[in-house]
Amino acid sequence: MASQTQHPHLPLPDYFPQLAKVYVRQTGHSTLNILTDVITEHVQTSAHPVGPDSVVHDTAAGPGIGAAALIASLPKDQLPKELLVSDNVATMVSTARESLSASPLPHVECKELDSQDLSSAAVPDNHFTHSINNFSIFTFPRPAAAVRETYRTLRPGGLAVVTCWRRFAPVFIVHAAQKKIRPDLPLMLTPNPQFCEEGVLQKVVEEGGFAKDNITVVDKVLVVNDDENIAGLTQLMSGPMMAKAREGYTEEEEARWAPSVSQAVKEEVEQFGGIRFEAYILLATK
Repeated sequence: MASQTQHPHLPLPDYFPQLAKVYVRQTGHSTLNILTDVITEHVQTSAHPVGPDSVVHDTAAGPGIGAAALIASLPKDQLPKELLVSDNVATMVSTARESLSASPLPHVECKELDSQDLSSAAVPDNHFTHSINNFSIFTFPRPAAAVRETYRTLRPGGLAVVTCWRRFAPVFIVHAAQKKIRPDLPLMLTPNPQFCEEGVLQKVVEEGGFAKDNITVVDKVLVVNDDENIAGLTQLMSGPMMAKAREGYTEEEEARWAPSVSQAVKEEVEQFGGIRFEAYILLATK
């Protein structure tokens, strides 16, 4: 998910353990579905597809979304021979370990690691054939350091996959709910919002060591329109993960939060036909 050092205006990491086991539902399966499509449409059609000889790192993995996407998108005989799932939040790692214990992956290891400094855990140079950083790059205090570690630990010719939000729908919905209740208060901040701007992700990846000519960026849109996933996202936005949005509220205003979120979700769905996510998909070869 993210480094323990959070943006001072964001929810603190102590909520992440509570989020771990409900992560997929409360993200509306957005991070999983986007990455599954990326693997199918971009990784497996590239010059460096994942296969039975691959050694993959799912870094800043949360509860193992990268691993789940590999399982969802690849036939059993094309799964990587080795997979490291790492995150710096212990409960995310234990949840990944639990969920992957009976998976078809030949060999998977789940470790508590800091993506910005893998050397302290003795992850060697030139080790992985593929590295996946799925919607975490913007949460790092030092994103270029995380990319440098990805570059260092990839083999020459290895492929890095980095996904990043261009439009993270829950932020727009939460802001709309805030405006309904207390338009006089500041809107909830998001981590490193510059990453939503075109070109910022590529610039950081170049700072991390990847050559410009070896980087490809494509856009992806996902509209979540089924009731179950909309309900999961609504639960996320109504609950403690978005507590910062309600700072300064009275008890009466707190009571209006969930209905205001539901109304903002309805307006989003009316505008886009669902909850609309937009993402940057970056593939970089070492």
